[in-house]
Amino acid sequence: MSGVFGIADVTKASDLDRIISTMAKRQTHYSWHQNSQTVDERAGAALGRIGIGIFNPGTQPIHSGDRAVTLVFSGELTKTEPLRHALRATNGGSSRVIDEELILAAYAHWGVKCMEQLHGQFILAILDRNKNVLILANDRFGLYPTYYRADRRRLIFAPEMKALLSAIEEPLRLRMDALAEYFRFQRLLGSKTFFEEIHVLPPATILQYHLSSGELSLTRYWDLGQTKPLPATISFDEAVEEGERLFSQAIGVAAEGSSRIGVYLSGGLDSRGIAGTLAKLGRTPQTFTFGQPGCRDEHYARQIAGAIGAHHHFYPYLDGKWIEQYAPVHVQLTEGFHSWLHMHGINMLADVRQSIDINVSGLGDLLWPDSQFTPPHLISAPDDIAFSSIFFELYHQKYSWPGLTYPEEYVLYAEPYRQQLVGAAYDSFQTELRAYSHLPYAIRAAAFNLTNHFARHLVYHVVFGRSHVEYRLPYFDLELLTFAYRLPLEIGLERRVQKGIISRYLPRVARIPATSDELPVVEGVQSQRMAKLLKRMRHQVERYLAPVSTHRSSLYADYEGWLRTDLRTWAESILFDRKTLDRGIFARDALTSLWARHLTGNELWTVGKIASIITFEMMMRELNQ
Repeated sequence: MSGVFGIADVTKASDLDRIISTMAKRQTHYSWHQNSQTVDERAGAALGRIGIGIFNPGTQPIHSGDRAVTLVFSGELTKTEPLRHALRATNGGSSRVIDEELILAAYAHWGVKCMEQLHGQFILAILDRNKNVLILANDRFGLYPTYYRADRRRLIFAPEMKALLSAIEEPLRLRMDALAEYFRFQRLLGSKTFFEEIHVLPPATILQYHLSSGELSLTRYWDLGQTKPLPATISFDEAVEEGERLFSQAIGVAAEGSSRIGVYLSGGLDSRGIAGTLAKLGRTPQTFTFGQPGCRDEHYARQIAGAIGAHHHFYPYLDGKWIEQYAPVHVQLTEGFHSWLHMHGINMLADVRQSIDINVSGLGDLLWPDSQFTPPHLISAPDDIAFSSIFFELYHQKYSWPGLTYPEEYVLYAEPYRQQLVGAAYDSFQTELRAYSHLPYAIRAAAFNLTNHFARHLVYHVVFGRSHVEYRLPYFDLELLTFAYRLPLEIGLERRVQKGIISRYLPRVARIPATSDELPVVEGVQSQRMAKLLKRMRHQVERYLAPVSTHRSSLYADYEGWLRTDLRTWAESILFDRKTLDRGIFARDALTSLWARHLTGNELWTVGKIASIITFEMMMRELNQ
């Protein structure tokens, strides 16, 4: 939701004020949401900013001294001292300026190349009246998803698609390859949206729209392929030492300021690393966990919070009814790009907002090489054909709940959609992957995942969370991220470096077992073997002596079971509603068969195939399509 929005109109239409006001209203969902707009009828442009008043709370837009340049900005810059020093050396002036003023000074000095000097998480728009151009640019990882529609007459952009509808007069057309991707992967790839007319701004991109001609250009100013591997001579100990330095530095940046900070704490590695390091730096966060009572996340997160002295909050999932309650809110905020299967923690946001201002979040499972995302048989594939085939299989079966298979999509789609959709996800996947074909397999997978798994899927957890609190994402510190991806694979694989950092520098939280395997976080083969042996011995004792089993579920939520019970009526009211069926996308008999398979409970993971259909239909209704 937080972000910037605006219009650039070559014809200098007279209704810009009405359009920009309507855009602001359509994106304002809670009483604490703040928005501001400005209209320049002579330039034929209007700009706005929307947020929750924690980051950059000052008045916007801001202008250059001669008012030739106007800026709106959402997010925050980090590690600005080198930039401030460079500008002082060149132009003089005060170093005590806010982020927006710093950006204007950098733009005055370097033009659009100033983006290469900016670090942090942000989206910005600049109206340059001297050059008669509107510029839209984002951070290196696309942490503020922004949608745009452009033709020779008008550019319109916003953090929510519904805002664009204020200025799109023609009917929207469904994009067939996007639909095929969504029902296969539960996400879209590249810069696609569900509609032909609307695109998402790719990460690390500078968009320029010329108000005199309506010409549009997009330029990437950074990509992961620019990083060079570290020397193979680096040792594991050296990697852990440098990794810890960079990680602590990134956490230190996230801890800056006086805002109240918190961590969504699971029993995994990422959140314990963040919480433990914050406590080590003297900024012990409040911690928040959600899930079924007695699940591994609840059990181990509570122990981690106790080990660092954090005030801990737990929000139990007693049944699945919360999904029916919050799914419409989730779709309103994420517009279908994120299935309701992934709206973890949305039910606790109101309480979280009362306790903290900033959630210091993980999402580091793409940073430290893990067999889930970079299995050995992928990165050691014999050739490109094998690599792309294995990678495609991972995307639609392993990276989330499994999506539709080829036979399922063949029977599920009705004509004429079947002819356009069957096989289209594979073709589209290969097209997107070709952009990374010059990279070694390990980096190829990492770079593709940053754009297509993170920026088109995981980031939407941040998007809906930002409706209540701000987020800082230390794992996306540029120095830390590029260091991790430059490591020789044999050193970094299976999160060895991350585990080494936790076990050596955060021993209080390292002793507590992880959710994934219920083993303490230890490094070294011998230590791991000993931990596994002790685990087996403990289970044997519990089996024979404990009156009640101490087995803890590895799943924090029973989505499969809830969809058959608590959510059955809700799901059927959408799947088999006349409006859904009249779209003509799905064959009713095949949809009925898929639902019947799920209701039997005889198969695992059918929920992913069904949840995407429900979410898509909810999105279409949210946008009045």
